[in-house]
Amino acid sequence: MHIVIVWAGGSWISNIAHLLRDLGYTNLIAIDAQESQITQALRERKIPVIVGHGKYQPKADDILIYSEATKESTEVQSASQLKREQHFTMKIWNYFEFLGEITKYFRTVGFAGTNGKSSSTSLAIVTGKKMIPELGLGIVGALVPDLNNKSYYLKEDKKSEFRQLFDFIFTGKKLPYELIKKYYFFLEACEYKRHFLNLDLEYLLITNIELDHTDYYRDFSDYQYAFVQMNQKTKNLTFVLDSLESPEIFSKIKKNPLRHWELDHIRGKPTDCNASLVAGLFQELNPKLSLEQIEKEMKPFKGIWRRMEFLTTLPNWKKLFSDYGHIASSIELAYETLRNRFPYHKLLAIFQPHQTHRVLKGRADFQKALAPFDQRAIFSIYTAREKLSDFADEPLFQEQHFQSFSEFWAYFAKAMKADYLDTFQEVQELLSSTDKETIVIVFTAWDLDYQLRTWLHIS
Repeated sequence: MHIVIVWAGGSWISNIAHLLRDLGYTNLIAIDAQESQITQALRERKIPVIVGHGKYQPKADDILIYSEATKESTEVQSASQLKREQHFTMKIWNYFEFLGEITKYFRTVGFAGTNGKSSSTSLAIVTGKKMIPELGLGIVGALVPDLNNKSYYLKEDKKSEFRQLFDFIFTGKKLPYELIKKYYFFLEACEYKRHFLNLDLEYLLITNIELDHTDYYRDFSDYQYAFVQMNQKTKNLTFVLDSLESPEIFSKIKKNPLRHWELDHIRGKPTDCNASLVAGLFQELNPKLSLEQIEKEMKPFKGIWRRMEFLTTLPNWKKLFSDYGHIASSIELAYETLRNRFPYHKLLAIFQPHQTHRVLKGRADFQKALAPFDQRAIFSIYTAREKLSDFADEPLFQEQHFQSFSEFWAYFAKAMKADYLDTFQEVQELLSSTDKETIVIVFTAWDLDYQLRTWLHIS
């Protein structure tokens, strides 16, 4: 029997491979379409990696855990067909279905919201492992310096107990009753396609709500209602900030005031929002904790991978930052942070939009967010899960007769009064030619960051 993880190069689902390896599972197989620093990290853990779909044929006793983006892959389709035709009790889960299974056996806290869920989850895990003795497991969708650049936390001295929990999930092997709901699990909860509704939560934290994932949600009301549904499913409390709009649509909520937090490495309103929510949670879990105690333990938190992350100083003395920002409000916050930190420098934004749907819905917002930068460039849009034919009925596509995504990207760049960069070589040339007084920030969902790190030899 193998535990087969499909799209193991994703930062989220790679957590599972590493976590299972830490628990002593040696029967793992990781599959991804391409090599990356994430697949390289899997190989370093002695986890077999297969690059390319269709090279592994699932067996009847295998367990498949896959990303939603690969549900049409050869492995998932073959396993599903095998299960149907031979009536096997084969276990096939997408990532959030599998997380849902895990949450049944932990006291789970979900961190949700349009912005800040990775940062708040990481802050809670890093601080909580020092302050909440019952915290046993944590999973976040980003690499965390304070967790040795991993994206999960596992309480080392309780591995044998967690192994029993996971053996039960995989095989039904006998499980001691006292292990059920004994430990806390802090988990980033993604709202895309309402995936977080798979989770069994005791507590929910909502950082903020603004329309996102417009390839799935019809409008803001539909998007907001997903959070209402998650709130209704949550057993105990939902933590929100006083500033959350329309709090009356939620039940069992605890409103937290926004206060300033003095942390050594990260600053700004997003940090204050995240820390205020996490502090509210901690005081609920342990009423004896004071805000002063919590702030002291939060203080050394270093932040997370690709959230205003300083990458390097380039040879011509420019500072280069990378950020996951993929909606307009994230770009606005990044500009404010950089402008406050570097008031006398020029700011260059290189923006790789994540999905055409977001660009179409939010063109005016993106234009407003990018306008304050001294220089702008648009890199080829990351069109994950999209085909050109998906946009045949869009008025702009009909009006402009786009024959390729590249034509649309160039059009979008012109509308943003930005340079259009079609290849990574053009990115390199831009960075090499920019003067030393310029601070560069790259907004990208994934592949541009990887190309930059590879080029600059940054791990």
